[in-house]
Amino acid sequence: MTNSVILIPGMLKPLRLARVYGFLVERRDGVYHLGGSQPACSLGLAQKMVEGGWLVKHGQRYEPTEQGLKAAE
Repeated sequence: MTNSVILIPGMLKPLRLARVYGFLVERRDGVYHLGGSQPACSLGLAQKMVEGGWLVKHGQRYEPTEQGLKAAE
């Protein structure tokens, strides 16, 4: 699979949090890890990560793909 969205340093934190918690949750002002009070990333960055194949969105949840899990290591 060829990615149109390259992994950038700002994507590492949300990928690592998604790996630890299993998923991230969409809220009105960003994407958070479970119980988090600070956003892991913006909604726009999360969407770019979905487009690039780093995350997959299920409802309000963003889960890491195999590729996203490897990148978070």
